[in-house]
Amino acid sequence: MKTTVIALMLGCLLTQLAFAQVPQRTDNGKYLQNLDENGCAAQGYDCVALVTIPDKLVKGSAEFQSEYQGAKFWFASAANKATFDANPDKFAPLYGGFCAIAVAEGNLRPVQIWTHRVTPDGHLTLNHNAKALKLWEARLHHNYKLAQKNWPTVSQKPAQYDILHKGETQQTLAATSFEGPKK
Repeated sequence: MKTTVIALMLGCLLTQLAFAQVPQRTDNGKYLQNLDENGCAAQGYDCVALVTIPDKLVKGSAEFQSEYQGAKFWFASAANKATFDANPDKFAPLYGGFCAIAVAEGNLRPVQIWTHRVTPDGHLTLNHNAKALKLWEARLHHNYKLAQKNWPTVSQKPAQYDILHKGETQQTLAATSFEGPKK
């Protein structure tokens, strides 16, 4: 019984680490990006699909890959890759893929992909969890303006998450940001 419990706990930890995100400076330190273990933005999800089909999560594939601002972007099709390549600023997640409400507050937090939303002007945002998403949407226009204003300053911060609650470390925080249920 004890061995089974230990095996289950280890399995859960390894699953969480597979979705871990790491804040990284890319392109010789020019861009701050929230990337997964493959160097992918948006945890390898198709950013074009997240914008054009916002009610569905579509996983991308390394077969259809682009690079932008030092991050890899994976797509579900050649057509989505071509759409992204024609206008990457429109489809790449705002704020380097960090939590939008955290950026509005001047901080960096990892994200859960199911929290994706499209701004009124058609850009992709991500949030840390359901609570963060609710805060973001409660005052969407205000928060969006604030995040837009804060991002140039926030993007110059060290490449680390800067809201750590009691007992959290950079590693445990990144490991808790996973592909959770949309509901």
